[in-house]
Amino acid sequence: MINIIENHFKAYKDLVKTINAKNMELIKLKEDFYNVSGIRYDDTKTKGGIPYDIADQLHYIVEKEKELKGIINYKEELRRVHEIEIERIPNMDKRTTLKLFYLDGCSIKQIAYCLRISEGYVKKLKRWAIIDFIDKVIEK
Repeated sequence: MINIIENHFKAYKDLVKTINAKNMELIKLKEDFYNVSGIRYDDTKTKGGIPYDIADQLHYIVEKEKELKGIINYKEELRRVHEIEIERIPNMDKRTTLKLFYLDGCSIKQIAYCLRISEGYVKKLKRWAIIDFIDKVIEK
């Protein structure tokens, strides 16, 4: 039963991981760019034996930013779809538990703190919410 819901939200979780990795890559590219910004515009460097200049590096950074923005937009669209699905569950605490756990990546302990309930009760809510989600969303 848990595998069913894990698979349902897998694409979203994978997108979050991809965004984090690409964001870190972009930060590294920008750091490298700022470290060479004192070089004159017409200076040519080599990277892996291929010549490139600051304009090439800046163009590459801009392309990576566009790629990242596209992935972020897709993730936000997928999140909206998942939120609509989760809204089919009638109980607000169950909905909140699923959103916090699967969409926001919160732990059971964090959810318990947010909802001001015990961790044991969060685990029960999650289990009940999964059953409701499968009944109302996945199997229809």
